[in-house]
Amino acid sequence: MPKKRRRRRRGGGRAARVLSVLLAAVVIVAALTLFFKVEEIEVTGCRRYTPEEVAVVTQVEKGDNLILLDHYHIKQRIFEELPYVSEVRVGRRLPNTLVVEITETEAAAAVEREGVWWLLSRGGKVLESIDQIQAAEYLLLENIEIEPPAVSGWLTVAEGGPLTEDRLVELMEEMDARGMLTRADSIDAGDPDKLVIDYDGRFRVELGYDAEFPYKLDSLQKVVGELQPNETGTIRMNMKADNEVRFIPYE
Repeated sequence: MPKKRRRRRRGGGRAARVLSVLLAAVVIVAALTLFFKVEEIEVTGCRRYTPEEVAVVTQVEKGDNLILLDHYHIKQRIFEELPYVSEVRVGRRLPNTLVVEITETEAAAAVEREGVWWLLSRGGKVLESIDQIQAAEYLLLENIEIEPPAVSGWLTVAEGGPLTEDRLVELMEEMDARGMLTRADSIDAGDPDKLVIDYDGRFRVELGYDAEFPYKLDSLQKVVGELQPNETGTIRMNMKADNEVRFIPYE
C-alpha cells in the first residue's frame, strides 16, 4: 500500500518568524533609546532672537531621546512663544544633534483696537502691542474693526465690514511682493464702496473691495511710473470698466 504523506505543520514556523520580527523591533527600539541622546541643539536663521533663546523654548534637555522627540510640539512652542518666527523646521543629525531652522518675519503694519495699537506681519500674525507714536512708523490699517488680538495669534477682522482678513492679507502680501508695501502710508476701509490706499506720500489710490489685486497693483505701478515726480492726485481704479484707470491731479 502506498504510504500517506504527512502534512507539515507550518504554524510553528510562522510563529517563530513573527517572534523574530518582534525581537528585532525590540532590539532596534532599545538601541535607539540607549544610544541616540541629545547632546547639542543647533539653531539657524536667527536675527531678532538668539540661538540660546530658541533652544530654551524647545524645552528639550540634554540626555533626551533624539529619536522620540515630538517635532510638532517643538514647532508649536517656538511659533507661539517667539512671535516674530514665521516658519519652523525641526530635524535631527545623528547621533546626537537636534537641528532647528527658523524663519523670522518683520512688522509690516499696525492696527488699532480700543486705543491699543498692534503690530502685524504681512501675513497677518500678531507680533506685539505698541503705542501710537511707534505705530506711525508702519503702514496704518485704518477703519478696520478687529477681534481682540493675541500675541502670536492671527489677525481676525470683525464680521460685517467690507474687508475680510483674507483679502487684507492678500493685499499686503501682493504689495510686499512688488516692493510697494513700504511705500504705502495707510490702507483705509472706512468707505463701504471703496478701499483707499495712501501711496508714496503723493497719491490717494481707490480700489474696489472685490478687485483683482495683482492686476490692479501692476496697473498702479505702471501709472505711477508714467507720472512726473512732482505730480500728486487721486488714482481711481474702481470704475465699472475693469481696465480703466483715472488720474485726477490735486488742485
